[in-house]
Amino acid sequence: MESAPLTDEDTALIDTVTETNLDTFEPGFFDGAHIVTAGIRMADGEIYEGVSLPASIGRASMCAEPVAVGSAIADGYTHDEIQTCVAVAYPMDSHDATEVRVVPPCGPCRELLADYNDAMRVIVPIDGDNRVVDAIDLLPTRTW
Repeated sequence: MESAPLTDEDTALIDTVTETNLDTFEPGFFDGAHIVTAGIRMADGEIYEGVSLPASIGRASMCAEPVAVGSAIADGYTHDEIQTCVAVAYPMDSHDATEVRVVPPCGPCRELLADYNDAMRVIVPIDGDNRVVDAIDLLPTRTW
């Protein structure tokens, strides 16, 4: 998988999403609700964010990435205007993390991001550094 270094816009997106993550984390709700925050940057520079939504029935839970994508679509953007995505996670003791960190999208979110724009730039940690890859490159294979 080819990757590229972050741009200044990527770093600013991470900073914005990190601030939202710190502001929205609820330690007393579901043993730590809104652990993950995602942000997407549109082609015109507009940023949409979403937080993970835990639920008592796991299937009803939502990852942060589809919440962010849904917000942009609901505001009138089209799928091909989504340029970049990043997700960050709150530093939970159970994950031995001491600060907010960039996390890769889960499998279903990788599929969703590739469905909405397979050339979308996705910021992920690679060998200890945050790097940019195309959404489609996060999937091992597609049969359609």
